[in-house]
Amino acid sequence: MNFVESIQTCYKKFFDFSGRASRSEYWWFQLYYTIIYLLMFMFEGDLSLLLAILVIVNIIPAVACGARRIHDINKSGWWIALLSVPIVGLYILFLLISEGSKGKNRFGAKPKK
Repeated sequence: MNFVESIQTCYKKFFDFSGRASRSEYWWFQLYYTIIYLLMFMFEGDLSLLLAILVIVNIIPAVACGARRIHDINKSGWWIALLSVPIVGLYILFLLISEGSKGKNRFGAKPKK
């Protein structure tokens, strides 16, 4: 999955916390989210406000994509809520970069690359 496909997929699955997400889907969307976040601090005025609104709106698809990514490792999506806990967050980060389950797991079929 490339950068544009990842963004499109995450917006199509805006509130979808079920299923699985590939590593490329998750990390491309995180790159997109980070770029918007950084641009928000680089600009002032109306553009900064627009980017801030975009950052807030993208919180939901980012968390949903994270939950689907955790599902790919065959763990509950609730683990993504622990990402902000210092020591536990490192374990969650390890899960996010890990290869997903081979074939089908309890959350569905293996996602496309």
